[in-house]
Amino acid sequence: MNSELVLESLECAVLLIGLENQIELVNIAAETLFCKSRRVLVGISLFELVDNSVVTHSIAECRESNAKFTLREIELEILNQPTLVDITISAVSSQRGIEPAILMEINSINRISRFMKEKNQLERQQSFRLMMRGLAHEIKNPLGGIRGAAQLLDREIKDPSRKELTDILIKEADRLTRLVDRVMGSREQLKPKRLNIHEVLEHVVHLVTVNEGPQLRVNRFYDPALPEIEVDKEQMIQAILNIVGNAIEAQEGKETAVIGLVTKFERFVTINQVIYRQALKIQIWDEGPGVPADLKEVIFDPLITSRPEGTGLGLSITQEIAQRHKGVVQLEEFDGKTCFSVYLPYQAKENNLGKPVNV
Repeated sequence: MNSELVLESLECAVLLIGLENQIELVNIAAETLFCKSRRVLVGISLFELVDNSVVTHSIAECRESNAKFTLREIELEILNQPTLVDITISAVSSQRGIEPAILMEINSINRISRFMKEKNQLERQQSFRLMMRGLAHEIKNPLGGIRGAAQLLDREIKDPSRKELTDILIKEADRLTRLVDRVMGSREQLKPKRLNIHEVLEHVVHLVTVNEGPQLRVNRFYDPALPEIEVDKEQMIQAILNIVGNAIEAQEGKETAVIGLVTKFERFVTINQVIYRQALKIQIWDEGPGVPADLKEVIFDPLITSRPEGTGLGLSITQEIAQRHKGVVQLEEFDGKTCFSVYLPYQAKENNLGKPVNV
């Protein structure tokens, strides 16, 4: 069998690196990974493509000792986007005494990493929700008793100054009950209907524009050709409003808050361990300071917030609403800005767009 044909058939990217670290040979998978033709790739320095000190050190070690290295979960910058890869580096020498060339095999694991991260996040959130709902239920029962007792006291007290105390008790019990209801989440059945998702986005923009606060500049990048999608309009408004509200609050102190709304049509998207042939992607970005590094992995968990006055329920509720629609919300980047992406699959009956495929 033709060895060149075998090389071109490999799914992993293969690069042959010469003595001066120049790229001498690539396969089709390498062209696809780096989004460059072999005419551009062959002849340039490897380090124009791969700027990573661990890779550089491993190549030098490989040349010296003819050893083989496998590097796991190396992050490369490709088209200004971080790409997670596994790299195998091995020495290739045809004659003894001649410094070997280097063969690099690169496997992109972005999809696998995202899948595992999403799976772990989903399992953790479900555990949190069960725990929080159990705790909320235990809190709600005595709150009802406290409120009832305060109402009975209020009827018996004649002194107006004393009535202020029972009013405080009743109001605080009601406030805590509302908070507990939010923790427990909505138990209402979804009422989906087909709509243009831009109706939801524009309604949210209208809501936040009429509120008092900093002036708002909205950058819209809508795909006008998007098919209608079947969602519960009221719940989806709440989900988007939570993200947009956080984006505006993150820019507190600025004269003008800036947010961006992007809509896209995506193909073959993995959501909650299911591959959907078509999905809607909504990106909401802002020009705030970003999510603190220590919160990025837990930002969707209940009661997690970076604001002293925040409840930490907004993003958790948003994630739950998305998951009830078979979708997911992810923290991503958009041109270096903080961005939350909402993925909503088109179900099989919507415009005959195809059925989900189990992973």
